[in-house]
Amino acid sequence: MPLDLYYNIIAPPCRVVLLFAKWLKLDVNLIEMDILKRDHYKPEFVKLNPQHCIPTLVDGDIVVWESGAIVIYLAEKYGKDDTLYPKDIAQRAKVNQRLFYDMGTLLKSIHIYYQPILIGGEGRAEDLKKVQDAVAVLERFLQESRWLAGEHITVADFTTAVTVAALDGTLNFDLTMYPNVVRWYEQCKQELVGYTEITKEAAQRTQGFLDRFRTMRAAEQQQQQHFTELQTKQKPLPSTTNSQQDASSSLTVANEQSNGQ
Repeated sequence: MPLDLYYNIIAPPCRVVLLFAKWLKLDVNLIEMDILKRDHYKPEFVKLNPQHCIPTLVDGDIVVWESGAIVIYLAEKYGKDDTLYPKDIAQRAKVNQRLFYDMGTLLKSIHIYYQPILIGGEGRAEDLKKVQDAVAVLERFLQESRWLAGEHITVADFTTAVTVAALDGTLNFDLTMYPNVVRWYEQCKQELVGYTEITKEAAQRTQGFLDRFRTMRAAEQQQQQHFTELQTKQKPLPSTTNSQQDASSSLTVANEQSNGQ
Protein backbone atom coordinates (compact mmCIF):
# COMPACT_ATOMS: atom_id res chain seq x y z
CA MET A 1 0.00 0.00 0.00
CA PRO A 2 1.58 3.33 -1.03
CA LEU A 3 2.15 6.19 1.36
CA ASP A 4 0.15 9.38 0.79
CA LEU A 5 2.20 12.58 0.73
CA TYR A 6 0.44 15.94 0.74
CA TYR A 7 2.96 18.35 -0.70
CA ASN A 8 3.90 21.16 -3.04
CA ILE A 9 7.30 20.89 -4.68
CA ILE A 10 8.06 24.61 -4.32
CA ALA A 11 8.23 24.19 -0.52
CA PRO A 12 11.74 23.12 0.56
CA PRO A 13 10.46 20.85 3.38
CA CYS A 14 8.37 18.95 0.83
CA ARG A 15 11.41 18.43 -1.37
CA VAL A 16 13.24 16.96 1.62
CA VAL A 17 10.61 14.25 1.96
CA LEU A 18 10.48 13.63 -1.80
CA LEU A 19 14.24 13.10 -1.89
CA PHE A 20 14.28 10.87 1.15
CA ALA A 21 11.42 8.72 -0.14
CA LYS A 22 13.33 8.26 -3.42
CA TRP A 23 16.44 7.26 -1.47
CA LEU A 24 14.44 4.59 0.36
CA LYS A 25 12.70 3.54 -2.90
CA LEU A 26 9.28 3.96 -1.33
CA ASP A 27 5.98 3.79 -3.20
CA VAL A 28 4.45 7.23 -2.63
CA ASN A 29 1.11 8.60 -3.79
CA LEU A 30 1.70 12.34 -4.33
CA ILE A 31 -1.21 14.68 -3.52
CA GLU A 32 -0.39 18.21 -4.63
CA MET A 33 -1.72 21.11 -2.55
CA ASP A 34 -2.31 24.53 -4.11
CA ILE A 35 -1.40 26.93 -1.33
CA LEU A 36 -2.76 30.02 -3.08
CA LYS A 37 -6.12 28.27 -3.41
CA ARG A 38 -5.86 27.40 0.31
CA ASP A 39 -6.14 23.66 -0.28
CA HIS A 40 -4.46 23.15 3.10
CA TYR A 41 -7.48 24.72 4.84
CA LYS A 42 -10.02 22.33 3.39
CA PRO A 43 -11.89 20.47 6.17
CA GLU A 44 -10.75 17.03 5.08
CA PHE A 45 -7.10 18.08 5.28
CA VAL A 46 -7.45 19.97 8.58
CA LYS A 47 -9.00 16.79 9.98
CA LEU A 48 -5.77 14.97 9.09
CA ASN A 49 -3.46 17.76 10.23
CA PRO A 50 -4.87 20.46 12.54
CA GLN A 51 -1.79 22.59 11.84
CA HIS A 52 -2.78 22.49 8.14
CA CYS A 53 0.85 22.48 6.98
CA ILE A 54 2.77 20.57 4.33
CA PRO A 55 4.40 18.15 3.95
CA THR A 56 2.03 15.73 5.62
CA LEU A 57 2.56 11.98 5.34
CA VAL A 58 -0.14 9.35 5.77
CA ASP A 59 1.03 5.77 6.32
CA GLY A 60 -2.06 3.70 7.00
CA ASP A 61 -3.47 4.98 10.30
CA ILE A 62 -0.34 7.02 11.04
CA VAL A 63 -0.21 10.71 10.11
CA VAL A 64 3.06 12.62 10.41
CA TRP A 65 3.84 16.23 9.54
CA GLU A 66 6.95 18.44 9.79
CA SER A 67 9.67 17.31 7.38
CA GLY A 68 12.18 16.46 10.11
CA ALA A 69 9.67 14.25 11.91
CA ILE A 70 8.70 12.60 8.62
CA VAL A 71 12.24 11.66 7.56
CA ILE A 72 13.00 10.32 11.05
CA TYR A 73 9.83 8.21 10.92
CA LEU A 74 10.68 6.89 7.45
CA ALA A 75 14.30 6.15 8.42
CA GLU A 76 13.27 4.21 11.51
CA LYS A 77 10.48 2.27 9.80
CA TYR A 78 11.86 1.71 6.30
CA GLY A 79 15.65 2.15 6.57
CA LYS A 80 17.68 -1.00 5.95
CA ASP A 81 19.93 -0.20 8.91
CA ASP A 82 20.40 2.59 11.43
CA THR A 83 23.00 4.64 9.53
CA LEU A 84 20.41 7.17 8.33
CA TYR A 85 19.25 7.81 11.90
CA PRO A 86 21.62 6.12 14.38
CA LYS A 87 20.46 4.19 17.41
CA ASP A 88 23.64 5.12 19.30
CA ILE A 89 22.66 7.98 21.63
CA ALA A 90 25.75 10.12 21.00
CA GLN A 91 25.57 9.74 17.23
CA ARG A 92 21.83 10.38 17.21
CA ALA A 93 22.33 13.53 19.29
CA LYS A 94 24.72 14.83 16.65
CA VAL A 95 22.24 14.13 13.86
CA ASN A 96 19.47 15.81 15.86
CA GLN A 97 21.64 18.86 16.45
CA ARG A 98 22.26 19.19 12.70
CA LEU A 99 18.53 18.84 12.02
CA PHE A 100 17.68 21.56 14.53
CA TYR A 101 20.47 23.78 13.19
CA ASP A 102 19.04 23.54 9.70
CA MET A 103 15.48 24.29 10.82
CA GLY A 104 16.16 26.87 13.53
CA THR A 105 19.24 28.68 12.20
CA LEU A 106 20.05 28.20 8.52
CA LEU A 107 16.56 27.92 7.02
CA LYS A 108 15.16 30.53 9.41
CA SER A 109 17.83 33.06 8.43
CA ILE A 110 17.07 32.50 4.74
CA HIS A 111 13.32 32.99 5.30
CA ILE A 112 13.86 36.25 7.16
CA TYR A 113 16.21 37.62 4.50
CA TYR A 114 14.10 36.47 1.54
CA GLN A 115 10.67 37.56 2.79
CA PRO A 116 10.90 41.22 1.62
CA ILE A 117 12.38 40.08 -1.70
CA LEU A 118 9.39 37.79 -2.20
CA ILE A 119 7.02 40.76 -2.23
CA GLY A 120 9.19 42.87 -4.51
CA GLY A 121 11.44 44.63 -2.00
CA GLU A 122 15.06 44.16 -0.96
CA GLY A 123 16.65 42.08 1.75
CA ARG A 124 18.32 43.87 4.63
CA ALA A 125 22.11 43.82 4.99
CA GLU A 126 21.90 42.73 8.63
CA ASP A 127 19.71 39.78 7.65
CA LEU A 128 22.13 38.76 4.90
CA LYS A 129 24.90 38.80 7.53
CA LYS A 130 22.90 36.27 9.58
CA VAL A 131 22.67 34.00 6.52
CA GLN A 132 26.43 34.28 6.04
CA ASP A 133 27.04 33.47 9.70
CA ALA A 134 24.78 30.41 9.46
CA VAL A 135 26.63 29.14 6.37
CA ALA A 136 29.94 29.67 8.18
CA VAL A 137 28.70 27.30 10.89
CA LEU A 138 27.84 24.74 8.21
CA GLU A 139 31.37 25.13 6.83
CA ARG A 140 32.74 24.34 10.29
CA PHE A 141 30.60 21.21 10.60
CA LEU A 142 31.82 19.93 7.23
CA GLN A 143 35.49 20.40 8.10
CA GLU A 144 35.12 17.45 10.45
CA SER A 145 33.63 14.77 8.21
CA ARG A 146 32.54 13.72 4.73
CA TRP A 147 28.86 14.10 5.52
CA LEU A 148 27.12 16.53 7.82
CA ALA A 149 27.06 14.34 10.92
CA GLY A 150 29.83 11.85 10.21
CA GLU A 151 31.20 9.54 7.56
CA HIS A 152 27.78 8.16 6.63
CA ILE A 153 24.88 10.01 5.07
CA THR A 154 22.04 10.72 7.52
CA VAL A 155 18.64 12.39 7.50
CA ALA A 156 20.40 15.68 8.31
CA ASP A 157 22.12 15.72 4.91
CA PHE A 158 18.77 15.56 3.12
CA THR A 159 17.25 18.46 5.04
CA THR A 160 20.27 20.73 4.74
CA ALA A 161 20.97 19.85 1.10
CA VAL A 162 17.56 21.23 0.13
CA THR A 163 18.18 24.38 2.17
CA VAL A 164 21.53 24.96 0.48
CA ALA A 165 19.89 24.41 -2.92
CA ALA A 166 17.52 27.27 -2.05
CA LEU A 167 20.52 29.41 -1.16
CA ASP A 168 22.20 28.59 -4.43
CA GLY A 169 19.17 28.77 -6.73
CA THR A 170 16.77 31.28 -5.21
CA LEU A 171 19.19 33.71 -3.60
CA ASN A 172 22.22 33.12 -5.86
CA PHE A 173 24.28 33.07 -2.68
CA ASP A 174 28.04 32.98 -3.26
CA LEU A 175 29.27 29.71 -1.78
CA THR A 176 32.85 29.99 -3.03
CA MET A 177 34.05 31.29 0.33
CA TYR A 178 32.96 28.01 1.92
CA PRO A 179 34.98 25.23 0.24
CA ASN A 180 33.74 22.41 2.44
CA VAL A 181 30.14 23.40 1.80
CA VAL A 182 30.85 23.43 -1.95
CA ARG A 183 32.51 20.00 -1.74
CA TRP A 184 29.58 18.53 0.22
CA TYR A 185 26.97 20.28 -1.96
CA GLU A 186 28.46 18.79 -5.15
CA GLN A 187 28.54 15.42 -3.41
CA CYS A 188 24.84 15.72 -2.62
CA LYS A 189 24.02 16.60 -6.23
CA GLN A 190 25.80 13.48 -7.41
CA GLU A 191 24.68 10.97 -4.78
CA LEU A 192 21.15 11.95 -3.71
CA VAL A 193 18.75 10.18 -6.07
CA GLY A 194 16.63 12.64 -8.05
CA TYR A 195 18.27 15.71 -6.51
CA THR A 196 18.94 17.57 -9.76
CA GLU A 197 15.55 16.76 -11.29
CA ILE A 198 13.55 17.73 -8.20
CA THR A 199 15.52 20.95 -7.69
CA LYS A 200 15.12 21.92 -11.34
CA GLU A 201 11.37 21.31 -11.33
CA ALA A 202 11.03 23.26 -8.09
CA ALA A 203 12.85 26.26 -9.59
CA GLN A 204 10.56 26.25 -12.63
CA ARG A 205 7.40 25.90 -10.56
CA THR A 206 8.51 28.55 -8.07
CA GLN A 207 8.63 31.23 -10.75
CA GLY A 208 5.04 30.48 -11.72
CA PHE A 209 3.99 30.57 -8.07
CA LEU A 210 5.67 33.94 -7.54
CA ASP A 211 3.94 35.38 -10.60
CA ARG A 212 0.56 34.24 -9.29
CA PHE A 213 1.32 35.47 -5.78
CA ARG A 214 2.37 38.93 -6.93
CA THR A 215 -0.66 39.23 -9.22
CA MET A 216 -2.99 38.33 -6.36
CA ARG A 217 -1.22 40.73 -4.02
CA ALA A 218 -1.47 43.57 -6.54
CA ALA A 219 -5.21 42.91 -6.94
CA GLU A 220 -5.71 42.95 -3.17
CA GLN A 221 -3.80 46.24 -2.88
CA GLN A 222 -5.90 47.76 -5.66
CA GLN A 223 -9.08 46.63 -3.95
CA GLN A 224 -7.92 48.11 -0.66
CA GLN A 225 -7.05 51.39 -2.36
CA HIS A 226 -10.52 51.49 -3.96
CA PHE A 227 -12.12 50.88 -0.57
CA THR A 228 -10.06 53.69 1.00
CA GLU A 229 -11.06 56.09 -1.78
CA LEU A 230 -14.72 55.25 -1.23
CA GLN A 231 -14.38 56.04 2.45
CA THR A 232 -12.65 59.34 1.68
CA LYS A 233 -15.04 60.54 -1.02
CA GLN A 234 -18.34 59.44 0.50
CA LYS A 235 -20.30 62.43 1.92
CA PRO A 236 -23.16 62.12 4.45
CA LEU A 237 -26.70 62.69 3.15
CA PRO A 238 -28.55 65.92 4.17
CA SER A 239 -30.35 65.38 7.44
CA THR A 240 -33.73 66.48 8.75
CA THR A 241 -33.61 65.05 12.25
CA ASN A 242 -30.90 63.58 14.40
CA SER A 243 -32.46 60.14 14.18
CA GLN A 244 -32.61 60.29 10.39
CA GLN A 245 -29.00 61.45 10.28
CA ASP A 246 -27.95 58.53 12.48
CA ALA A 247 -29.84 56.10 10.24
CA SER A 248 -28.30 57.62 7.10
CA SER A 249 -24.82 57.43 8.58
CA SER A 250 -25.35 53.77 9.45
CA LEU A 251 -26.52 53.01 5.91
CA THR A 252 -23.52 54.86 4.47
CA VAL A 253 -21.09 52.82 6.53
CA ALA A 254 -22.88 49.60 5.59
CA ASN A 255 -22.80 50.50 1.90
CA GLU A 256 -19.09 51.36 2.06
CA GLN A 257 -18.31 48.06 3.75
CA SER A 258 -20.41 46.18 1.19
CA ASN A 259 -18.72 47.94 -1.74
CA GLY A 260 -15.26 47.29 -0.29
CA GLN A 261 -15.76 43.55 0.16
